[in-house]
Amino acid sequence: MHKKLSLLLVVAMLLSVVLSACAKPTPQVVTKVVTKEVQKVVTKEVKVTTVVEKVVTKEVQKVVTPTPVPLKKGAKVTITWWANEKGRDTAATREMHFKLARMFEKEHPNIKVALSLFPSHGFGTRVATAIAAGQGPDVWYHYYSPEIATHGFLENLTPYMKRDGIDPAKLWFPIGQVRAQYKGNYYGVPRDVTAAFIVYNKDIFDAAGVAYPKPGWTFADYRQKAIALTNAAKGTYGAGAIVGGAGGLEWSPFSFNLGADYVSPDGHKVVGYMDTPATINAFKMFMDLTRKDKVTAPSGMSEQFGELVFLSGKVAMQSVSTWEIPALQAKAKFHWGVVEPPRFNKDTKEIPWTDAYVYYMWSGSKHKDAAWELLKFLSGPEAAKVIGESKVWTPNSPQVWKDLGLDKDPVWSVAWNELQKPNARVANYLRSQYQWDCIQPVFDDSWTYYVVQKKDDLAGFMKKSVQKAQACLDNNYNQ
Repeated sequence: MHKKLSLLLVVAMLLSVVLSACAKPTPQVVTKVVTKEVQKVVTKEVKVTTVVEKVVTKEVQKVVTPTPVPLKKGAKVTITWWANEKGRDTAATREMHFKLARMFEKEHPNIKVALSLFPSHGFGTRVATAIAAGQGPDVWYHYYSPEIATHGFLENLTPYMKRDGIDPAKLWFPIGQVRAQYKGNYYGVPRDVTAAFIVYNKDIFDAAGVAYPKPGWTFADYRQKAIALTNAAKGTYGAGAIVGGAGGLEWSPFSFNLGADYVSPDGHKVVGYMDTPATINAFKMFMDLTRKDKVTAPSGMSEQFGELVFLSGKVAMQSVSTWEIPALQAKAKFHWGVVEPPRFNKDTKEIPWTDAYVYYMWSGSKHKDAAWELLKFLSGPEAAKVIGESKVWTPNSPQVWKDLGLDKDPVWSVAWNELQKPNARVANYLRSQYQWDCIQPVFDDSWTYYVVQKKDDLAGFMKKSVQKAQACLDNNYNQ
């Protein structure tokens, strides 16, 4: 949910374009020094990102695809599972990966899992490079746009699911199903689920004499509280991180709850979505938190605290997801609470911002049957219980939430309630594989025009920008 996601997603959405730009990587089984060794490689990969963006998508046809080897009864095979670690992750994250791998191997003595953990920064490049060289991982997780399935490097898992009687509706939350599907077929299985909500600093609220936010509040309530809680002299701010900036319009609950949707459900259209009066008004309202109300924390705070600027103790409210809660619980030195995101106004219902990481199988895997067994385990109830107990991620299974009491927990229940709300939808920035080439500039350029340059014809500016974005999308989809 941070703007730094953009670099990773550029690479991920354009996986097919790194065929001639990157060097062939060497997969590794994790050891205590793997992170240090891989970090050096990642630095080199990031340098070729500008090349990646310019190569045409159709070159995916050059990917080397090894011949699959059927899993024979009694045969022993080794499959590769690539995972990644973010800066916010704790030692518990790494241990959970190993625990899951060991559990699977115990239940499948003929299948060895070569687990490799890499830094999240540049992970998409690493996977893309390996696939282009014909040496991709058998299994990995990421957060591609569902339509990335059109490139052909993801195995269609629907036949495996039907063969083994897997019923997604009985296993996973709706958002996990939505994120793993493309046109009725499953090209992945959900690793976890997450939901976004607002975390607030009770100490700042108490000092300012401002009432805590309650369910059912509106954006107007949010803005009013942010203004009342901002005290420049004391260095405290009503809101922080991506709130008030372009990113908050893309990967936060505000992207769904300001009275407009910015991209068509299939990701192919922005005309009729981003150029409407409702959308332009939403952009203006949100960016005014920074331009006029001046309630948002300075960017320098993110440089010090990363995406979780709330940990500074100087930010009264921040939009977070369950992915940030473990770090918050471990490091916060103040009293805090959680509440559902604000809705647009009193006449509208709050739309949940939910998401899921997805496990994929490489279509070029030599050991597809074994890889499927791992995927089935990692997305099943046994693994979901381990994940739920660790609280590193939140489980993909509603039943596991109930079994572990997460649905009643003071913090996690807020996410649970969000996950129960109808109309699970793919986040608008994950709908099109050309988001970062075509659509993203509208967000960034509008921010520069309205907030930085303080120009006022936002409607005229956005309409022209949206026309360019649509032309870009049409050009890419018509190739």
